[in-house]
Amino acid sequence: MAEIMDITTAYSQAIVEAGAVYKNLVVLDADLPDSCMTESFYRAYPERAFDLGIAEQSLPTFAAGLALMGKIPFYNTFAVFAVHRGLDMLRQSVAYNRANVKIVGHAAGQSLGYAGPSHHSLEDISALRALPNMVILCPSDAEETHQMVFWMAEYQGPVYLRLSRSKVPPIHAPDYQFELGKTEIIRQGRDLSLFVTGDLVTMALDVQHQLAQEGISLQIINVPCLNPLLPEEVVQHGVKTRAALTLEDHNIYGGLGSAIAEIYAEHLHKPLWRIGIPDTFTESDDRDVLLAAYGVSVEMCMKKAHALLNI
Repeated sequence: MAEIMDITTAYSQAIVEAGAVYKNLVVLDADLPDSCMTESFYRAYPERAFDLGIAEQSLPTFAAGLALMGKIPFYNTFAVFAVHRGLDMLRQSVAYNRANVKIVGHAAGQSLGYAGPSHHSLEDISALRALPNMVILCPSDAEETHQMVFWMAEYQGPVYLRLSRSKVPPIHAPDYQFELGKTEIIRQGRDLSLFVTGDLVTMALDVQHQLAQEGISLQIINVPCLNPLLPEEVVQHGVKTRAALTLEDHNIYGGLGSAIAEIYAEHLHKPLWRIGIPDTFTESDDRDVLLAAYGVSVEMCMKKAHALLNI
């Protein structure tokens, strides 16, 4: 079995490997190459690595300029800064121009824990889902992260890669193949569907195990691509079960929960409950403590599963 690997470490390895294949790939940072683990790329390709200093608002425009000159810029900083600090620039310079810019948001969700709400990114997906031409990816493990980096280098257009800072067990074998807009069944089930994204797939597996002990069959669907998310991808899973849950380390408004709810409202008309951050700023603590405090937990999933199935 593959080793348990930190998602940031997987990204660090993948970007160096991609740099060897794509000679026009460049890496940008805003004073955080050590934290984003892009230092390995700096050592391998110093002529293709640029640290802009504490200037996150300059990343989108700088990257857009490079993209329009034929480069493939991957820019890196904490997710909360990668998206919100330069949102106007992302809209005007990147999305509007369909510039071939790759935004890498590190330490997404509450994975910076004790850094507190100023460094938690709980609104980044909702902000970018509203921008035309923006692809949004959220890997669940090291293998998916690696594949997404190479996919991004091939794809022509803006992409946001949302990376949690967490060490997770492997979900995927090397023969897994990421595809744009596709979902993935992690576990088959007939009673309830659970749509999940990012490193919370491991929590979903714990939920599945506990519900199975009660005789409840849970279907787990990994959603690695939050935009575009094709309705038929969701419907094909939703028709198999009576109701659904969504699970994410993000505000319940605008993220995975909203995306699935929109499709359910238009196509399925079945009960659905969103589990995520309940439209609030969170606090400073260990990430697992914060998730539990705001209802992103196995216990909350069990409670809502029982309610949806009238148990």
